[in-house]
Amino acid sequence: MYAQQLPYYTQFKTNMYMINPAITGTKRTIDVRINDRIQWVGYDGAPSTMAFSVHGRFFKGKMGAGLSVLKDQIGPSKQTDISASYAYHIRFPDVELSIGAAGNFTKYTLDGSQITLHNTQDPAIDQTKTSYDWIPDASFGMYLYNDRFHFGFSALHLVQSKGEFFKNDTAKKGIIQNVPHGNFTLGYNYSNNPNFIIENTLYVNYVPSVPVSLDYTLRLHYLNKVFAGFSLRMKDAIALQVGGTFWDCLQVSYSYDILTSKVRPYSRGTHEIMLAFSHNIHFIKSKFAHQRYAYMF
Repeated sequence: MYAQQLPYYTQFKTNMYMINPAITGTKRTIDVRINDRIQWVGYDGAPSTMAFSVHGRFFKGKMGAGLSVLKDQIGPSKQTDISASYAYHIRFPDVELSIGAAGNFTKYTLDGSQITLHNTQDPAIDQTKTSYDWIPDASFGMYLYNDRFHFGFSALHLVQSKGEFFKNDTAKKGIIQNVPHGNFTLGYNYSNNPNFIIENTLYVNYVPSVPVSLDYTLRLHYLNKVFAGFSLRMKDAIALQVGGTFWDCLQVSYSYDILTSKVRPYSRGTHEIMLAFSHNIHFIKSKFAHQRYAYMF
């Protein structure tokens, strides 16, 4: 079976650290984010994702380091991922280039009792056992940005590690093979009124043997305090987004996916909520020579 192996985020623009290690340290000196996603409400065993990340800058802003923990559950399978990232930042007068890499270990668990087999003699599944395997992997990314635009690329599952289940059962052998995931992001911020900023972001997710996912997000920010917008995900969903920023360092945002795919008659949509804390421990002046906009989450 061929399918996407990593979770998808409607609020990818606010949560790009989870899809590109080059984001490490590109926010403020300390950045903490918590994400909770409940996908396809109404389905038994539908995908559920929780993520926590923390990263920051050091060595006069030239480097970044971070950690993340991810729990993703779909029916009988569960992934618990622990990842560490590093990025090196190359400063130019009006732009910054970040190059990052990450290594991770994933505990992949498969509960055979939750799987219904058409063939009870299937050699890949033991319905009497729960089995798990630790799978190592790595990722790489690049991110070019300033306050007006950004371009990013990342490749996840570079090692293409393999997980094996029911190792002690000579009659059963379940195998999962990781495949590379490519992510491309392109964004531009525009404003002719200092009170409003229009944020445009395009996200392309490529996985071999799976249809390419294309997502466009448009959000309108007012006084850098509140925002509202929508996303169009090709052949899948229209998502509504809203969020608010407090004390210049805390943001709460929510999104709801209105499904347009064939899943729609059987689901009540997808909910996603995010809490972000981002702060400069020391006062830092504008990073870019022609900076027009204040910090945006």
